[in-house]
Amino acid sequence: MTQEQTKDYARRISQANRTELTVIVYDITLQHLSDCNAAFEKRDLEGFRHSIKQAQRFLCELMSTLDLKYPLAVSLLRLYEFAQRIIVHCDVAGTTDNLEVATRILSRLKDSFDSIKSQDTEGPVMENTEPVYAGLTYGKGTLNETDIRSDNRGFFA
Repeated sequence: MTQEQTKDYARRISQANRTELTVIVYDITLQHLSDCNAAFEKRDLEGFRHSIKQAQRFLCELMSTLDLKYPLAVSLLRLYEFAQRIIVHCDVAGTTDNLEVATRILSRLKDSFDSIKSQDTEGPVMENTEPVYAGLTYGKGTLNETDIRSDNRGFFA
């Protein structure tokens, strides 16, 4: 994952409600699985292992947020565990043979959460975050990026 992607995820997280956070965790997990495939094709074993471990971390995060008193959460846990077993097998075997199965499962679940995020009317989970205003303008022969942030942040003594 690139620095720019990390910054984009951090910005999205700061503005997200609970359902959007779940979608973001799915996005990050899927990005790490994609990075894992790319590293495997390049024969970059260290990058492969790093990406697969990161995907496991974020999948564990999805598992830990489930409220298991609901039957739907138990079903989700079973799907997460199945995807986790596939990822662990790929890590141990050093291959990406069934990684597309885990990717397909997580992608479909992400699409499901993505379709219901508009129904979540709660505000952002993180409070007191800086609003982000960004835009692009065209200059003569260039493209200018504008990022407006407040310089007045933090505690005053």
